[in-house]
Amino acid sequence: MILTHVITGFLGVGKTTTLEYLISQKPKDEKWAVLLNEFGKTGLDALLLLASEVVIKQVPGGCLCCVTQMPFQIMLNQLIRFDRPDRIFIEPSGLGHPDEIVTLLKQGQYQKVLDVQPVITLIDPRHLNNPRHRSHDIYTRQLAVADVFVANKMDLAGDEDKQAFSDLLVEHKRSGYIVENGHLPLSCLKIDKERETQFRIMKKASLNQPFFTQTLMLNKGDVWNEQALEIYLQSLDILRVKGLIHNQQGALLINAASREVTFKQVASSDEPSRLEFIDYQAIDLGTIKAQIESLKL
Repeated sequence: MILTHVITGFLGVGKTTTLEYLISQKPKDEKWAVLLNEFGKTGLDALLLLASEVVIKQVPGGCLCCVTQMPFQIMLNQLIRFDRPDRIFIEPSGLGHPDEIVTLLKQGQYQKVLDVQPVITLIDPRHLNNPRHRSHDIYTRQLAVADVFVANKMDLAGDEDKQAFSDLLVEHKRSGYIVENGHLPLSCLKIDKERETQFRIMKKASLNQPFFTQTLMLNKGDVWNEQALEIYLQSLDILRVKGLIHNQQGALLINAASREVTFKQVASSDEPSRLEFIDYQAIDLGTIKAQIESLKL
């Protein structure tokens, strides 16, 4: 049977970074696969993993957790039938409903194929004292489905945030781990399945807090002032920004959340330059484009 891990968490918590670190620990004699999804229309997370020796499948756009849609099941079935991995990691969108994924994975057609492991939910402890996150339906679902809580970015958390994570473990009766920079040891995935949580399945998602995703396409031939771009992105009060720009060394992946911006150099890519924004409200792309254009070299 194929070991199957669902790793969930809210936007910007570090799911892909954690996956990168887990993949770096892959035994040479095992074949791994990753099935991932981003909320936006143009996926970027897969570019972070392309250099690794794993099979990458991506469900483009929308919500991977809407399992009534065929793309998810088609991708999963293709992985099982043609790639035959020893282990599958499923990374839902940070805006997804992973309880629906777990329900699907445990249905009859997969019971003799997939060995579904306890669900891991990554948490930025700074979100725990943010009512906008804690009261959100999606955030609540991600906590409910988890068997294990992993506090990432604990090095950036304050004393109140650390205490909030301790309180969360008690409140939800979960085991937990504390990591920095997504450095989750592979051994943490080997959890006693007898302790697996009987999670609550929430039948209907609240629609009172919609998200907006908008993509700004950029000229591939342009060269950008990276320092100025970083300062500009830090100034934006936008929930999530991802992007790719081309520079003299190849391509640069941009990852921003909660005004924290990171760049990662990757090999030259044929992917178009663009920035993708996710927020609680519609974004004025015209103004942003004019401001970003002024940062070109």
